[in-house]
Amino acid sequence: MKPLLKTTIFAATTALLAAPAWAQGDFRDCLQTIKSDAMRQGVSAAIADRAFQGLTPDQKIVDLDSKQPEFSLTYAKYVGSAVSNDRIVKGQQRLAQHRALLDALQSEYGVPPQYIMAFWGVETNYGGFMGDFQVVRSVATLACMTKRRDFFSNETVQALRILAMNHMTREQMRGSWAGAMGNMQFMPSTFMKWGVDRTGDGRIDLWNSLPDAFASAANFLRGIGWKPPLPAAEEVFLPQGFPFDQADTTVEKPVRAWAQMGVKRAGNAALPGSDEPSSIILPAGHRGPAFLLYPNFKAVMNWNRSTLYALSVAILAQQIAGGPPVMQAAPADDEPLSRDTVIDMQNRLARLTLYTDEIDGLLGPKTRSAVRLYQKQIGMPADGHPTPAFVRRLQQAR
Repeated sequence: MKPLLKTTIFAATTALLAAPAWAQGDFRDCLQTIKSDAMRQGVSAAIADRAFQGLTPDQKIVDLDSKQPEFSLTYAKYVGSAVSNDRIVKGQQRLAQHRALLDALQSEYGVPPQYIMAFWGVETNYGGFMGDFQVVRSVATLACMTKRRDFFSNETVQALRILAMNHMTREQMRGSWAGAMGNMQFMPSTFMKWGVDRTGDGRIDLWNSLPDAFASAANFLRGIGWKPPLPAAEEVFLPQGFPFDQADTTVEKPVRAWAQMGVKRAGNAALPGSDEPSSIILPAGHRGPAFLLYPNFKAVMNWNRSTLYALSVAILAQQIAGGPPVMQAAPADDEPLSRDTVIDMQNRLARLTLYTDEIDGLLGPKTRSAVRLYQKQIGMPADGHPTPAFVRRLQQAR
């Protein structure tokens, strides 16, 4: 599981291998502080010393953490990559292969097998790539060389606890550049809180034991809010004249209330007769597909706070289980906006007193809300989706 990192952290401007002595000294001092915290949580000094012996910060990790992406992916590109035909077929094959275990986990935890398979597919392509960074070095670098010190100091402590509990070496504990580990990409703190020794061998092995990995994923999902029987999300058709300003995660209605407004499942089947709170989103604008988000979508978002990530998991799970693909295609001319364009857009919306938040170049909920307000003013469909045509209209405004 990838951590929720905002790209506002500045990068070191010189390679750490060539850094001045005081910087290297600060790193060692930071490790000593983490060691003290770990010892207070039961880690022996010997474990910490072995883990930190000769440890140096990794400049590549600092660079990856501080790198500002020039473009944000569109719905079509993100979901198209995450939910490929190959990944669907592999997911169906893996589900059939591990059906008995997955059914048993569903009975215990309430999580459908297709969702465990979907997370596995999106996170590591079914174990195909789990990362090859030393986790201890990754989280220690992020703790001591970036602004996320508190978060990653705790992750480093938890990584040391895993070494002690599982009798591992730091070389054996490998994962992503940000410290996510194993088949399901758990951060060390997630591992410690939700990891399950399904095989009963006295170790939690998320790398080599699929029973441990799947049970840990099911335990985590239940712990962060998954409740049967509704899915996380599904595609819906909106009636003519639907008020697009209602398609937003901040707007919640009972499922049956959306049905009364004329919303139907894709294919025109009726929505479930449920009073559960739900929202509608338009990730590619009003010309693209619409999705109804059930309460379990929030559980998926608790795994990873990206809406497109959560949608990918929901769509992949549906198709692994034999459900239909998304019927409404995204508009072919939907393009990503560069960060500089979003900054310019935020500044212009701020001058119109429609946007009052930070000018950060991130297309978040508050920016979309401001876009929606301006769309209403100029008579465009108020879907909160800033197309290049919208940007041009905004740039022409006086």
